[in-house]
This record gives sequence, C-alpha cells and structure tokens, in this order.
Amino acid sequence: MKMMSVLKQLRALIRILMAAFAMLVILQQVTLAASTQQVISNMAIGEYSEEGSSVVQVSRSNLVQTTILPVYSVNLTANQTKTVVAGQKVYFNHTLTNTGNDVDQYTFALTNNTGDSYDLSNLAVFLDKDNDGVPDGAAITSYPLSAGESVGLIVSVTVPGTATLNQTGLVSLNITSSNSASGTKLNVDTTTVTNQSALVVRKKFSQTTAANGDVLTVRVDYQNISSIATGVVTLTDTLDSSLVYQSNSGENWNGVTVNPSEGSNDPTGINYSVASNVVTATLSSVAANSSGYIEFKVKVNKSIAGAVNNTVNAQYDHDNNTSTVNISDLSNLAVVNIAPIYAVKINGSATDVSNSTIVVATQAVQGGELTFNNYVWNTGNTTDRFNLTLTANTFPTGSQIEFYRADGVTPLLDSNADGIPDTGFISANTPFPIVVKVRLPSNYAVTTETTFEVSPQAQSIADVSKKSIIKDQGSLRATTTARLVDIANSPENNGVGNGNVDNAGAAWKTLTTTTTVSAVAGGQVVFPLSVTHTGIATEYLLSANAATDFTRLTLPNGVNNVRFYTAQNAKDCSVLGTEIGKTRYLNDGESQLVCAVVAVSAQTTTTTTPIYFRAFSSSLVSTNNSSNPSQDLIKNAITIQSMNAVAQVELMPSARGQVAPLGTVVYRHILKNNTDREFAGNYSFLITNDQNAFQSTLFYDVNANGVFDSGDFNIRYLTDLPNGKLAAYEQVNLLLQVKNLAANNLTQANNTQVNLINVSTGQVVASIIDVTSVNQTQLKLTKLQARDFNCDGTADEAYSANAMTIGQQDNGQGQCVFYKVTLTNSSATSLEKAFNFRDMTPAYTVLFQAPTCTACSATTAPNVGAPGTLSGTLSRVAANQSYDFIFGVRYVGK
Repeated sequence: MKMMSVLKQLRALIRILMAAFAMLVILQQVTLAASTQQVISNMAIGEYSEEGSSVVQVSRSNLVQTTILPVYSVNLTANQTKTVVAGQKVYFNHTLTNTGNDVDQYTFALTNNTGDSYDLSNLAVFLDKDNDGVPDGAAITSYPLSAGESVGLIVSVTVPGTATLNQTGLVSLNITSSNSASGTKLNVDTTTVTNQSALVVRKKFSQTTAANGDVLTVRVDYQNISSIATGVVTLTDTLDSSLVYQSNSGENWNGVTVNPSEGSNDPTGINYSVASNVVTATLSSVAANSSGYIEFKVKVNKSIAGAVNNTVNAQYDHDNNTSTVNISDLSNLAVVNIAPIYAVKINGSATDVSNSTIVVATQAVQGGELTFNNYVWNTGNTTDRFNLTLTANTFPTGSQIEFYRADGVTPLLDSNADGIPDTGFISANTPFPIVVKVRLPSNYAVTTETTFEVSPQAQSIADVSKKSIIKDQGSLRATTTARLVDIANSPENNGVGNGNVDNAGAAWKTLTTTTTVSAVAGGQVVFPLSVTHTGIATEYLLSANAATDFTRLTLPNGVNNVRFYTAQNAKDCSVLGTEIGKTRYLNDGESQLVCAVVAVSAQTTTTTTPIYFRAFSSSLVSTNNSSNPSQDLIKNAITIQSMNAVAQVELMPSARGQVAPLGTVVYRHILKNNTDREFAGNYSFLITNDQNAFQSTLFYDVNANGVFDSGDFNIRYLTDLPNGKLAAYEQVNLLLQVKNLAANNLTQANNTQVNLINVSTGQVVASIIDVTSVNQTQLKLTKLQARDFNCDGTADEAYSANAMTIGQQDNGQGQCVFYKVTLTNSSATSLEKAFNFRDMTPAYTVLFQAPTCTACSATTAPNVGAPGTLSGTLSRVAANQSYDFIFGVRYVGK
C-alpha cells in the first residue's frame, strides 16, 4: 500500500510538471509571435523564349515588401450582477483578451459608481490564472498580454455591513491600454443585497492544460454564504462540444456516488442526470453557511490547440417561496487549454502524410535542371511556419539549388526576417507544396551515369527541435570518352605522376587560414596547381572534394566553396585572373597553371581538414582506364582557425535578369540589420563577376525609389552609407548596376556576387548572387506597390518600390495593396514570341481585384477572396515598349 501511495504521488507530480511545461511552451510561443513583425515579401516572374530557341528564360522583378502595422485592440468580459449579504466579500470574474496583433500592457482602475445605494470598499483586482474563480497571489494594478492571449481577472469588493434589503452598489472596472487599444475596456459589476439566502458557484478543471484524449475531472463547488437555507437549487453545466461526458466514471456529490441516468435512484437531496452532454444537478436545499461540491469526468475531444471554456448556470429559490422569481447566477469561466503541439513532415506526397519515399527526378544532361515536387506537412495541432534549408547535398560544386512555390517559378522568400526562406503560416494537418530545383553546372560531366542527392529540411520556427527531411535524388547522364592527365602542386612539384594522390597517406601540402564564407583576402587559401596533359588535345573539368570518391561530391568540413582561376601572369597565383571551371584545351605534353581558391565557413573550433583536387575529362572516356585514366587527384589540407561571429545582417534578394549586347541592367537589393544593436565598423562590399565581359558597380539608392538616378552614389564600404553604419533594425536600398561590355556574347551568362565582408578578418556577413544573361532583346521586369487604404478599388498613392506598412480599415478588415508589374523592352529588337507574367498572392493575403493587362491576350487568377497564382500572356513584346500587369490583394492576417 505504501508503494502504491508513492506511485500515485509520482504520477501527480509528473502531471503537474507536464502541465507547467506545456504552459511554458504556450507562453514562450506567444511571446515569440508577439515580437516578430509580419512582413509580406513579393517578387514577380517573367518567362519567355528567344527567337529560334526552345529554352525558357526566366526574369525576376525586384523585391517589394509590406510590413503589417501593429493593431491594438482588447476585449473585457463581462458585466456581472451578484445577490449578496451585507458585510460580505464578493468576487466578480472577468476575462481580459488581447485581440490585437502585438503585445500590450493594461492598467486596471476600480471606481465606485454614483447614483447607487452605497459605496463598496476594499476594491482590488487579482489574477485568476487557473480560472477556478479564486484569486491567485497578491492584488495587481497592471498586466501585459501578448497577441491573442487571455487571462482571468477577479474584482474583489466588500459590501458595507449597513446595507439593507434590495439596495445596490456598483463598481466599474476600467482597462487602460499603453497603446490606446480599441475595444471593450469597461465592465460594471453590481451587488444587490438580500436578507434571504445567497449562493456562490465556482467551476474548475483538474488540469489547466491537456491533450486530445485526456480525461479530466470537473468540479463544481457551491456555497451558501448566508444564515438562511435555500430552497431548490438547479445547477446546469452545458458542456462544450470538445468535452465528452464520461458516464459511470466516479461522478459524485460530496463524495457519494450519483447516477447520470434520468430518474435513477440518487442520494437523498439531489437529482443528478446527464442528457446530450448537459449535466443537471437539482438540490432540494443548501443549508445555511454550508458548502458542497459535485464531481464528474469528461474526455477532451479537440485536436486543434486552443482554449475550451465552460460555465455553470445556477437557478435557486433564495427565499423558499415558489411564487417569487428564482435568482439566476453564473459561475466563473473555467478554462482548459489544449496545448500546442509542433510537428512537421516533409515528403513527396500531397495526400499521404506518412509517405517517406525518396523523390526521384527525371534524368538531366550536362548543365540541365532537375525538378522535385515536395510537400511540407504541418503535423502539429496549431498554425506554424517552417524554415527550409538543404542538408546532405552531394550535387557537384556550382549547382544552383533553390526553393519555389507550387508554381515552380516564384521563389520562396523569408517571412520572419531570419534570412532563411520559409513556407509562411500553414494550418494544422495541412500540406504545403514546394518545388526544389537543381541546375547543374554546365562545365560538369560524368563518364558513367551518376546519381546525386540532396535532403531538403523543414524546421518549425515555433519549435526548432521539430524538423523533418526528404531525400531528393536525380541522376546526370554520362558523357563518353576521356584522356590522360597529371595534377600536381606548383611550384613544389609534388604529387607528380598520374595516380600519385597522397604522400604515404598524408597531404602533400597544408595551408592555414581564418574563417570566412567567401573567397576574400584573409579568409581563403590559394593552392597553385599544375595540370599536365598527354595525348590528343582535350580539356579537363576542375573540382574539389572531401574524399577520393568524386561520385559523391561533398566539400570538406568548414569549406564553404572552392573556385578555380587562371594566373594573371601565367607563372604564379599572386594575382588571380579569370574564374574558370575547366582548363583550356591542352595539347600533348602541355601544362596549365590553375589557382584553386578555397573559402572556409564559420567554425566554432580550429581544425585541419583534407581536401582533394581533381582534373577530369568530360569529352572522352578511356577504354583502358588502368593505363589511360581519365582523371587525376591530389590530396592537400587546410588548417582553419576559428573566428567569432558578427551581428546578423541580411542582403537580399538574389536576382536574375538579362541584357542585350552592350546593355545595362540594374538590380535592387535591401541591406537590413535584423538585430537590436547598430552594425558599424570596417566592412567592405566585394563584387566579383565570373565573366570578363561584365562590369558591376554598387550604388546607394538615395531616394529609395528602386531606380538608378543621378543622385545615387557609388559605395564600396559600409562607412559610405549616409550615417556610416546600419542602425538597429534599419534597412537601406542598394542598386547593383551590371554592364555587358561585349557586342558579340549572346547567350553568355554572368554571376555577380556581392559580399559584405569584415576587412579585418575576411569574414563574409552577407551575400547575394545576381545572374545576368545576354539576349538579343533586353527585357526588364519591375514591381511596384501602392496602398488602397479603404479597399475601394483605387490606389490612394503613387506606385513605389519602397517598403510600406498596412493595417486595418475602420471596419476591422485588412487594408489592400495594388501591385504593378511592368515589362520594359529597352532594345530596338522586338520579341516575336510570347511573354508570360507570373505572380502569386503573397502570404497572408487574398485576391481583392483581378489582374488588368490591356495588351495581354489572356490572364488567369484565383477567385476574388482566395489566394493563388496569377498570369498574363503577351503575344509579342514590341521594341522600346512597356507593358503593365496590375492586380490587388487584401491583407487577411491578424
């Protein structure tokens, strides 16, 4: 028996700890949600093909952002009336709810009303955190609530002993918001004196938090606070549909079993019954100055997180006279919270959440694209959003991997300012389709069909411990034939001879660097490598790996990227030349000096890691690989010395566009400080183009209009900004101007990388890559926005690329935003093939006004009031012409 008692105590303790933990999770999540601003980010896409080509070109517009303004509103419930005895302390139960979308602080004031019979004394407000109708802790004068959060309040007053029959006293509870919230902020409580009986009824659950399927005990307490017995008392508890009554499970009256069946033999003094989830207890009388209770059990039938509320209605004969009207009263509001559960599953099925099958894409050729259809399932019980990252990536260096929305065209963006693309909010038990695209490098090929894979990860933003991965797998078709090659260190001349990979297992050469995330001075090492060819003229692809098995390309731990360059003087790597992915064509016995630039990422500890370099022929395959191998490897190593991290600064977004020969394109970017401290110091913007025919310059957008103007000035350092720094949470607009300097480089593509680096350590703190392709027709896609404050269908301001804020209309609905997507052909050559505008309603919005495009032959859009994909088709794009695609959305978030 003693052991059973100990076990019961342990179980009770575990239940208490679990409840406390669940409530802590709720509070933490509420706080997190309140402190994170909602930002609507949006980008339009254009699709077209050049004359004579079947290759689909993709152009991205600039990014436009709208920040949701804080909405402050509150609701206080409800006015209360109590029948009381002179000299009695009285509790009035209220519920305060923050119905806005941001945290707010509320101050309480209690005042006696005028025009009543007497003033109440000992006025005080208490918290009722467990909603059992009894004050918790000391009296309070203010309390904060996060968005959507509620708390129970108890107003405590004392009735004067001199009050007489039917006299009334009124007290007002006023709520003052620190942010001038709208809503119900006043409740008036009334006491009416009786010289007969007075009953108090309270209700509580055995747990304040529960999970679906839990069985809870409900306790209803009643007390006659007068010196006169009551007549008949009827207590009615209409249970919420989320609570299922558990028959014959120990229901009792003051410890004595009662029967829930109608008409059954209950103990003398009570008639207890349950019908259609309504519990009724009729007491023949409640003696003077006495109390009692009723207990029964309910099972939680609610899978979605949230509060379940219930009250008990009391009707009693206060004067033992059936000809007079009974007194009616309500208990406190009893609450049990269904705790949020955060969980996620990412897979390849839109209908089966348990599916874990590997997603396999259609085979690609050299330089081709692999497409994977994945689905992020919110398997929790509350709305959540999920960060998307890539893990276990074995695709060759230089592969571009991006997340897209369901249309496969619109990039997924960051909705919570942590710099990671995410899904936006997903309701519980709902799948969210995403598309993962992998574009393989055009300079990479294999001699046998090779399978690569990457595992996208979805991670809950509300609970980072909850994450899931899916394996996406695709293969690269083999390119047949290769030649003999020797790769060695230069000028050390070690590793000479095909197959002479390492120095008796050790690295031939070890270099040291500090941590960084890009190939910049102080955060990189440069390995001069000599590639020598024997046989018929051919070229060799260059790559790096963590191991000798190059069929699974994985960079060594701590290595962010490896890039290969020519030596500008062809003798050493003191000055880098053009970036390359392969050697030039080498004649028999000819060599080429290659500079392998290795950039390392942030490390928490200093480490030494091996790195293998390979020269490999993609054009020819040997028929006798033992005597005429198609590749050669060499083993070197890097010692990475750890550096401290810096503040979180975000440079976004990476863009894509195109120019005509000798043309210029300007990309708009946002540099944002996401922290609560200023970002300043010796930081520079390093700009690199991977093609010689391009020149790129970074400008500060003085008037933040997203257009290059005469007043915009060139910046190379953070100190070039107007204030010489980024203040806390500040963001500025930057313009990257990319010029094509060649007249005959059609179809060439250039990657422009902009890195913001710490000059002292070489560490990169923010980075973007803009891709510019050269086409005969120069098309530019821009996106502007304008607000329609009252959603009357007319923009209330000029269109702009600037960030803006929206909130609620007077009617409580969200305000509206118009988007104008403009296609401009700035060349003298028309595009004689179709151009497609592609866009989607941003997160937290629905379509408010269907798209207009006067030159479009067709448009598509979701129904008004629904989210979805929009498109417009131009049959041709005339030279030196612009075309507009305009639509409106309404904000429907909180």
